[in-house]
Amino acid sequence: MSRTALVTGASRGIGRALVKALAARDVVVLASGRDEAKLQSLQNETGCLIYALDLGTREAPRELYARAKDALGTVDIVVNNAGYNSRKALFVDTDLEEFEAQYALNLRAPAELCRLALKDMIERKSGHIVNVLSTATLYASEQMGIYTAMKHGLTGLTKVLIKEARPHGVKVSAVHPGGTNTEFRATERPDYMRPESVAELIVHSVLFAPDDAVVHELVFRPMVETNF
Repeated sequence: MSRTALVTGASRGIGRALVKALAARDVVVLASGRDEAKLQSLQNETGCLIYALDLGTREAPRELYARAKDALGTVDIVVNNAGYNSRKALFVDTDLEEFEAQYALNLRAPAELCRLALKDMIERKSGHIVNVLSTATLYASEQMGIYTAMKHGLTGLTKVLIKEARPHGVKVSAVHPGGTNTEFRATERPDYMRPESVAELIVHSVLFAPDDAVVHELVFRPMVETNF
């Protein structure tokens, strides 16, 4: 029986590559993102299910998870991949509106999806939650204060959920990719990892790890990065 997965931030970049990699392994995927046209092209390419919405709104995570349950029946895998960084700026030059926008998408939305999914997974005593974070959580990055703070917050929650989920047979993983050449960046970085490479590592090393093992934390970078 095929596994099912909900993947957020699937319109482009790592999320889009993840949907392709999962579909290639016969996982039935509901792909979510804000760009309906890009989701439609992804559906045409992979046969995945799609649902377009803005996860930054307060009710969106509950709406999305309800749609996933309705479409998939059982949600075996949740990949919280959606992320947002408004700009690079010193923290003193940012404002509360930027803080709240990044909080809504980078922390509140994945936290709520974790809570909703974990309730069902604990009841079934199976399931896997993967939070796609960043190597920004492993060092202090000037001009990315808000983004770093939110990713640190989700990292802390992920560590708690690893412990809360373990007694019930549910796997929780934190993934920290380094620099990736996606549209998330203002300029091309061909020396960075391809999103397909990031997706393959997540799928092969985390989601398709042996049943008797769980990857709690996966850190990987392009060869040009050595920031520890």
